[in-house]
Amino acid sequence: MTYIFNDPIHGTMELNRVLVGIIDTPAFQRLRNIKQTGAVCFVYPGATHTRFEHSIGVCHLAGQVIDKLSQHATITPVDKLCVQVAGLLHDVGHGPFSHLFDNSFIQEISSAEWSHELQSCRIFDHILKTHEEVAKSLKDAGLTDIDFIFIKELINAKDFKSNNVSDLIN
Repeated sequence: MTYIFNDPIHGTMELNRVLVGIIDTPAFQRLRNIKQTGAVCFVYPGATHTRFEHSIGVCHLAGQVIDKLSQHATITPVDKLCVQVAGLLHDVGHGPFSHLFDNSFIQEISSAEWSHELQSCRIFDHILKTHEEVAKSLKDAGLTDIDFIFIKELINAKDFKSNNVSDLIN
């Protein structure tokens, strides 16, 4: 089953029930209140694009990219879903005012390793642990614990050892 999202940039976007299950979690819904443009809205009141809209668009575009790549390489439906989940959750770790929060506030209150990417991976783990229906739907779609690690590697790409795209595909 697919769900239709209407977007002023991308037009009609179709996402499957597994992705919508993630969107329906409180961790993802909080992105409705986090501005993509940080504090820019204080200067430009019309700049109100949210991380919620952005993340759904990234998920949609990730699916389109995988569809194009699959015309030239063998990409499984599980691989496509992993990339879409990573696109959907890549910014879920942002705090209020986005990078301003990351680069200023967090730096001042903590010396611990912190980035929105790392926090996004932690929130993904939290979703899997606290939302059994999401974990079950991902597993029913064929994802394994190895795929969950792959999703987190896509989100926190700093862990990749190669900058060569062909190495990532192969």
